[in-house]
Amino acid sequence: MRFGLRELVFLLVLLAMPAVAYFAVFKEQNNKHQEARAEIQAKRAKLEALDKATEQFINLDEEIQRLQGAIDLIEQKLPAGRETYVVVNRVADIARSHQLKVEEIKPDKVVAAGPYASELPIQMEITGGFEGFYRFLLEVEKMPRITQMPLMKLERSKKKDDPPGTMTATLTLSIFFENGASASAN
Repeated sequence: MRFGLRELVFLLVLLAMPAVAYFAVFKEQNNKHQEARAEIQAKRAKLEALDKATEQFINLDEEIQRLQGAIDLIEQKLPAGRETYVVVNRVADIARSHQLKVEEIKPDKVVAAGPYASELPIQMEITGGFEGFYRFLLEVEKMPRITQMPLMKLERSKKKDDPPGTMTATLTLSIFFENGASASAN
């Protein structure tokens, strides 16, 4: 076989074809593939972030439902402002049921106890046996309404004709009830 100029040019063209194909076609295609992969990775990262955010919203809905249940429970324990007398009468009935005498019931000024509730402090004076008073306290504690006894003063009875163990309790009973603002919001 003769190897001349024509064959040499043909061989060079034949060897140059893959190099030209690499630079003209394959390298450009590889760059496009890498850009597409990078775009896919970025979109996957965004999707994962969206999944996490969506999961938080699902948990947020559950949390809102749980908190709404807690609010409903507390609202059940808060009488409307006009029902506070029912709670006071119940406390007086509890005292009488334990052979205690309610000497005085004196309501004080209503105090705001937050955006949804108010507090009505009531000064009370109760006389009777200490055991009855203790049972009275236990029963007041079990009441379904929200009440507090922030101030209490116990003294032995100073009357000579009272039996031993007789005492006088001066206490402040705070009854919590719904504000007009929250009642109108419902």
